[in-house]
Amino acid sequence: MSTESEEERSVEVLALSEEVDEELLCLYFENKRRSGGGPLELQRKDGRTVLVFEEAQAADRVLSKGPHVVHNVKLQVRRPPAKDPCRLLLRGLNPNTSIEMVELYVENMIDLNVGEYTLFPSPGRDVLLIHLSQPISKEFQALSSQISKRKLDGAVVCIEQLSRTDSVLVENLQPGTNQDLLTLYFESERGGGQRVKDVRMLSAATAKVSFVNFESVDLVLDRQHKLENTELALRAYFDFLQPPESLTPRDSETEQQDDTTRRSQNHIQMQASSPLANGDGSSRAKPSAAGARHTSKAGASEESMDVQSEEAETLQFHVAIPDPAKQAVFVCSTFQKDLQKANPGVDVQVKDDGVLIAGADRLQLEQLRQTLLDFLNAMQETRFSVAPEEAEFFSRKDVEEYLLTALRGSGTPAVYTVLGPALIVTALSADAAATVCSFLKSQVKCVSIPVNAEQECMLHLREWLELLQTLSFTSAKMSDRGGQLDVLTLKGKEKQTERAIRQFLTSSIERETVMAMKPGMLKYLQTHCHQLLADMNQVSIIPSEAEDVCGLKIHGPAVACQMAEEVLQGVVSSICTRSITVNAPGVTRFLEEKECRSILNEMESKFVVYICPKYVPWSHLPHQDIFETAWTMMSQKSLPKMSVDAKQTGLRDEVKERVSSMGTKRRKPVEHADQLYDLENVDLYSDPTSLSDQNSASLLGAPKPFADLNGAGGVLGLSKNLGEEAQLSLAIQYSMEAEQRSTKDDEAQLQKALELSKTMTERGDSSGSNKQTKANTPIQEAIQAANSVQLDVFAGYNCDLIRVDIAFKKKVSQRQVEEKVEHRAVANMSDYHKTCLEMIKRKHGVAIDVQGTSIVVSGFKDYVVGAVWDTKLLLEKLSNSVSDREILKAVQWVQHHPASPDPIPYSDEATVFLEKAWRMKLKTVDVLFDHQPHSVNFDKMQEYSRASGESVKISRKLLELGDLTQDVPVFMSLRRK
Repeated sequence: MSTESEEERSVEVLALSEEVDEELLCLYFENKRRSGGGPLELQRKDGRTVLVFEEAQAADRVLSKGPHVVHNVKLQVRRPPAKDPCRLLLRGLNPNTSIEMVELYVENMIDLNVGEYTLFPSPGRDVLLIHLSQPISKEFQALSSQISKRKLDGAVVCIEQLSRTDSVLVENLQPGTNQDLLTLYFESERGGGQRVKDVRMLSAATAKVSFVNFESVDLVLDRQHKLENTELALRAYFDFLQPPESLTPRDSETEQQDDTTRRSQNHIQMQASSPLANGDGSSRAKPSAAGARHTSKAGASEESMDVQSEEAETLQFHVAIPDPAKQAVFVCSTFQKDLQKANPGVDVQVKDDGVLIAGADRLQLEQLRQTLLDFLNAMQETRFSVAPEEAEFFSRKDVEEYLLTALRGSGTPAVYTVLGPALIVTALSADAAATVCSFLKSQVKCVSIPVNAEQECMLHLREWLELLQTLSFTSAKMSDRGGQLDVLTLKGKEKQTERAIRQFLTSSIERETVMAMKPGMLKYLQTHCHQLLADMNQVSIIPSEAEDVCGLKIHGPAVACQMAEEVLQGVVSSICTRSITVNAPGVTRFLEEKECRSILNEMESKFVVYICPKYVPWSHLPHQDIFETAWTMMSQKSLPKMSVDAKQTGLRDEVKERVSSMGTKRRKPVEHADQLYDLENVDLYSDPTSLSDQNSASLLGAPKPFADLNGAGGVLGLSKNLGEEAQLSLAIQYSMEAEQRSTKDDEAQLQKALELSKTMTERGDSSGSNKQTKANTPIQEAIQAANSVQLDVFAGYNCDLIRVDIAFKKKVSQRQVEEKVEHRAVANMSDYHKTCLEMIKRKHGVAIDVQGTSIVVSGFKDYVVGAVWDTKLLLEKLSNSVSDREILKAVQWVQHHPASPDPIPYSDEATVFLEKAWRMKLKTVDVLFDHQPHSVNFDKMQEYSRASGESVKISRKLLELGDLTQDVPVFMSLRRK
């Protein structure tokens, strides 16, 4: 027994007729000369006939060989269905279990999410189909064992893998839709273009459609279908999902075995007396009227039926025509029209693979049925042999349609079937069949055209195939004897066809084609295949590196172009590619060195590869002074302008001033400032509603309605839990317009204003944060880009790609060094000094790591030397600098604002920044305070904000007198801590 799997060694025989004995079937497929098969074992699986050969090659030969005919029955063979990876069957369910419980069970056991599966329960609810959107990820054996151990609602369930189905269930059909219409629809481009094997109507609105190939089911289900202006509903067909009344005839016979046996016995009696029982039509026993009521089995020679309608006395007789050839001859003939014309009261229709005769007179119908049987029995088949090339020519659709049309035009209805090296002609009589055979033989003409070696090469061009497609009713093949081209065509078209072929063979055909490929592959061909390109001197090969197309343009004679294209296509398809990522400090800077280019060129030559680096090009800092560059970056960082206590104090003072002045005007316009209401005891930080309890109306005045605070009269949903700063800020805004407001909606309007202020503040903070992040992004991106590079390598062999990967990484690692600089001041580094370290990374392309009191610099040796020198210079400056803690202990920068009588101190971060700028003896400095740009002029000691245009004075206070006093101008105030 062969080691191949049983699936590879199996072949399924479709729609096996009972006329073919199993022993005869096995003998035929064991005959290697006739069927191509070999030793086999016949198996019956679910009503299907499966042949399991000992070798997979035997199964392949059976499938590839032409049509198989056993006992004058044409057999269809195909691969048996494989396991469906997306459909599982759950058996043993409790019919009373709810679908919700089943869904949870399936999701837990198979590890699925909602939307990744669909459940289809059977009518008895004991079997369930699970349709997965993706193939199952778990191993099926493990899943089956897991499910068998876990009960569902007290029932022991098991899971099975279903074989792929070849059928779909079509629902929502219009009344009157028949099998022929469904066959034409699904074989058309609109229905999916799939070959239909069988169509069975299950009801007036549903049908089972079976396809030749199993793959057709998923292709059809993926489309939307519309027939006769009605949307069709399609799903995969399985017998266990259908109600008992819609089972196929095979299933019905299984369930009703006794009734089937009785019907089969009746059928045998009818077949023995049927006029169509013998192939030559010699038996003509006239059936009785009672016999006409028996229904014969599918595939019998005669089937008759009469139906008594409840509304009218109408009898119907159905005469089956199981032979498709005879059915086609009947349709082509004028017999139906003549019969209908001679009997006006009778309806004759072609229906259900036969002829349906309907009328009111039973005797007349019996006579017409017998006449129809005589007409069918008179049809004869004639077989004649043809050459294999001619058989292939006759089987072409265009040739078949042309010849059958010619036969109908001559008044001789007939059809022919190609069966191996023979043609089977079916006509109305033996004489008519012989006449048709003579006609068919006379219609095929063979023309031999001598060709030389160069012209024979032209027959392999795609232009030759295009010519044959334009020449209708033409087939051409080189003769086995060689030196000539045998052309088959129809009578009357020989000269036209021969003229077109000779003109093609003697013409000089030029071709221009473009072989598209990746730029790296093109460079590889130019570098390592230049001799091959040079040897193709019969054509012109031009490289193209345009943005829209990259590849080789080939121009020249068509034969030479096609040969060059096939050779180059083979070379391109054999090129291997690999992307190598190298991560090392400063590797992109190293790539631009002559040493690195020499290494890459050496590897390209040694390993016969092409290397295409992909990286962000290295660029030096615009300003090599790292300290100045770091200071510029620090000035771009947003700092809090004032401390929290200072902000609250300033805002509270401003509120007092504005509210006091507003209250004075409200109560008495001529009242002096010393008569104002005492606000010292008013809690400005409590909930705004508390103002009403303290006579807020008398303090703040009557408010004006805030109709357009939220745009176009909108109203905000306000919260009472606002921040203290937002309440105070809006209290000022509220008091500025207090004297123009009424006291009617005081509390509500104030609450709206406070909420709007908080919303605007939050938006401003978020936007400022984005600005700061964007400002630091380019430096960080440049540092990261300097440490990573990608090499796209193209080679002829995979082993060369691995060698390049190992060799280049080894070259890089050999040039990596590490230097350590220690200093006790490293632990006291400020943000400014840390920014200086980032600038050293960016300037030299190295990696710097701070470890306690040590700074570790790593990277390429030459780059590390320069980085270490700058690091030592930074440490020297760090040791001589004053720490941030000492600055805050000795100095305080304050702002003199007109709204506040006392100076307002800057935040600690702002104080440190201003003090360092002061000690650097800068005249002016630009800085971001609270995400707003400011400019400080140290000569005039005033601050200017570009956002608001506000200008305030600032001063420098010394908290401890010492050596710092000499840096303070005389107009600045000094006080000891």
